[in-house]
Amino acid sequence: MSFTFKDALSLSIFGSSHGPYVGFTLSGIPAGLKIDSEEIDLWMSRRAPGKNILTTQRKESDQVELISGINDGFSDGGAITGIIRNMDVVSKTYSELKDRPRPGHGDISLYYKYGRFRNFQGGGFLSGRMTACLVGAGSIILSALRMRGIDILSYIDSMGEISIQDDRKFTEMDIYSHETRMPDLEAHNKASSLIMDLIKNGDSTGASIKTIIKNCPPGLGEPFFDSFESVISHLMFSIPGLKGIEFGSGFGFTRLTGMQARDEFYIDEGKIRTMENHNGGILGGISSGMPIEFRVAMKPTSSIRATQNTVNLETMENDQINVKGRHDPCIAIRAVPVITCVSAIAVYDLILRSGTANFRGK
Repeated sequence: MSFTFKDALSLSIFGSSHGPYVGFTLSGIPAGLKIDSEEIDLWMSRRAPGKNILTTQRKESDQVELISGINDGFSDGGAITGIIRNMDVVSKTYSELKDRPRPGHGDISLYYKYGRFRNFQGGGFLSGRMTACLVGAGSIILSALRMRGIDILSYIDSMGEISIQDDRKFTEMDIYSHETRMPDLEAHNKASSLIMDLIKNGDSTGASIKTIIKNCPPGLGEPFFDSFESVISHLMFSIPGLKGIEFGSGFGFTRLTGMQARDEFYIDEGKIRTMENHNGGILGGISSGMPIEFRVAMKPTSSIRATQNTVNLETMENDQINVKGRHDPCIAIRAVPVITCVSAIAVYDLILRSGTANFRGK
């Protein structure tokens, strides 16, 4: 089993949805990185369940307890390990999942890979609960990147048939002052109504999340197998429910001509810029100095209240299931801070790979 991302930076996660805790170990952080506990708390609260009616009503405090790698508020050069206790576990609603896998979930894959020994309660270690580990680790890095002037913003730009039309510059306050994480009032209101209807009907919706990484240093990433896109994508696909990613104009390139898609250069205050950013700040797998822009697709939550066709793994006969428990009508809402924190991990890893081994965000 692979629960570790490892290169210049190493991140391991552990635990399961309905176990006593989940957690992470972050290695490769140089000594002297200031650990901002308030920043960690902020991002954990943004991902935490039960914050409003639009998300799952599971209640978790999601406090990160750092048990190693910290000395007097700074990294000491050793592995940083954090644990997050699971407080609101209701496993009995998942008893029927032992033999009847939920359509669209990883239940059947767990069965094929681990058989009767699999951890099936709440999805086990395939659950979205594991993203708490990603946020805990990424939030440690976010403040260091900001001290260096690197800022990361993620927000929902489309949900169902609702999309943000304008292209103005959104702020973090714009994003997190709206429960839908759509930083446009008209889109937010429509999305809120959509989700309330979905809750009444026991249904769910997918969404896309856009991310912009500002002031990313040029020259990060390696050609071919360790390109900037490869590292970002590798980490992004660790997020449950994420099914697609595109950089810059992405699949929109298929509708453009070379004349339309060109990113022509010009000088701005001594720096080389491009007139457009169709390539999302990455050329040849290496950051170009323009903002890194990418979009991910999040699937609709598979746990819906409708009666669904499945199979009985014990009898090997056709069966049906009614999924119970507490689930998000739109998993993308709580995925927004996850995307931001995972992006921070990717950028930090690429900075360390570039040879700036003593980077502390100063």
